[in-house]
Amino acid sequence: MNVNRILIVDDKIENIRMAGAILQKKGYNLLTARNGKRALDVCEKTTPDMILLDIRMPEMDGFECCEKLKQHEHLKEVPVIFLSADKDTADIVKGVEVGAVDYVFKPFNTLELLSRIDNHLSLRKARLELQDLTEKASRYISPHVFNALFTGSKNTSLETHEKFLTIFFSDIVNFTKITSSMGDRVLTDWLNNYCDKMAKIAHKHGGTLDKFIGDAVMVFFGDPESKGEKEDAIACVQMALEMIQEAQGLGIQIRVGLNSGLAYVGNFGTSKQMNYTIIGNAVNLAARLEHSCEPGTVLISQSTYDLVNDEYWCDVLGGVKCKGFDEDIMTYRVIA
Repeated sequence: MNVNRILIVDDKIENIRMAGAILQKKGYNLLTARNGKRALDVCEKTTPDMILLDIRMPEMDGFECCEKLKQHEHLKEVPVIFLSADKDTADIVKGVEVGAVDYVFKPFNTLELLSRIDNHLSLRKARLELQDLTEKASRYISPHVFNALFTGSKNTSLETHEKFLTIFFSDIVNFTKITSSMGDRVLTDWLNNYCDKMAKIAHKHGGTLDKFIGDAVMVFFGDPESKGEKEDAIACVQMALEMIQEAQGLGIQIRVGLNSGLAYVGNFGTSKQMNYTIIGNAVNLAARLEHSCEPGTVLISQSTYDLVNDEYWCDVLGGVKCKGFDEDIMTYRVIA
C-alpha cells in the first residue's frame, strides 16, 4: 500500500472530497487545506510528498503559496501540481515560473491525474535517493574536490597538473604507546574523534584534506581552490597551530612538517578507481620535516618561511638531513 502523503489545497470542499476519494482508494495518505496560507501551516507541521494546489483561492492564491513553498529549505523539493479549471496560457507559464512541476485541468481525468502523481512521486523518490547517495559519496573525498567535481571545474579522467602548493603532514607523538592498552573498539572511537576534530580545522582554513593514514594527517593548500601562494601558506600555518592546540586539549602532542613548492596534483589510479592526491619531491620533503620535528611544534622549510615570515616569528634551526635529499634542508620553527 502507498504511504505517500499528498496535500490537497482547494477552497471548494467538493473538489477536495472528489480528489481525496480517488487518492484514498489508491492508498495515499491525505492532508487538506482550504487556502494557501493554511497549506503553509499544514506543511510546517507535516511535510507532504506532493501538493495538489488550486490557483484561485481567498487569502493566499496558489501562485503565492507555491512561491513561498519554494523559498522554504525543507519544502522546496516537494513537487507541486496545479489543479485549475482555467486554461489560460499565461497562468500555465506563471505556474512553471513559480516552481510547479505540472498542471492538470479540472474537471480532471482520473487516470491522467493518478498517472501524473505517480510519475512525479517516482521522480522525487529518485532525486532523494540520488541526493542521499551523493551525500554519502561526498564523505569519502575532500569538500573542495567534491565541489569542484559537481561544478564541472574538475573531471574524473586520469590527468594531473603541476601546481604550487603548501603541504602539511602531522602525526601523533607516541601514538603506539598511548593506544597500546586500548581495545580495538575504544581505539577506533578515539581515533575517529581525533580525525574528526582535525578535519574540521582543515576545512575551516580552506585546506584540501588528502588522507588519514592511521594517526597521520595529510593536507594541502593551493588546489582545487587557492587564495594565492602567500595566503595559502599563511592559512596552512594557522591551521597547523590550531591543530596543535586542539591536540593538546585532547591530552596529546602532534608533530607538524610544512613545505611549499611545485607538486603534481590530480587523479591517480585506474580508470575504475582513483584518488585525487599529490606527488613529488615537495610532498616528500613535507613528510620528512614532520619526522624531524619536535613534539608540539611546526617545522617549516625555507620556501614556506619565505612566504609566512611577515606574519609569523620563526626560530632558525639550521640545516637538517632528510632522507632522500642530498643536501641539508634549511628549517625554521614557527613561534605560536
